[in-house]
Amino acid sequence: MKKALIIASLTLFVIGCTVLKPVTVGMPEEQFIKEHPRSLVVEMSTYRTVYKDVPYNIKDTTTKFYYFSKGKLMLMDEGFYPRGSSVPVPTPL
Repeated sequence: MKKALIIASLTLFVIGCTVLKPVTVGMPEEQFIKEHPRSLVVEMSTYRTVYKDVPYNIKDTTTKFYYFSKGKLMLMDEGFYPRGSSVPVPTPL
């Protein structure tokens, strides 16, 4: 019984501690998509593509936006809140 409890605890610990790979400026868009499959495209234009990172846990309420131009990451930020809004949006060009 004790051994099963230890194995179950270790399994939950390993699964719960999944680490996302760091995002760096200049990273290719294809690599970002592979490493962050839950990110959503929120804007696509001839100038840029913007992804919104979906938080992986309930405690993380920070929204992050990733801006790609010509297939490379150019900017990361938390967007901005338009007047009267409680939801962040990508920073305008």
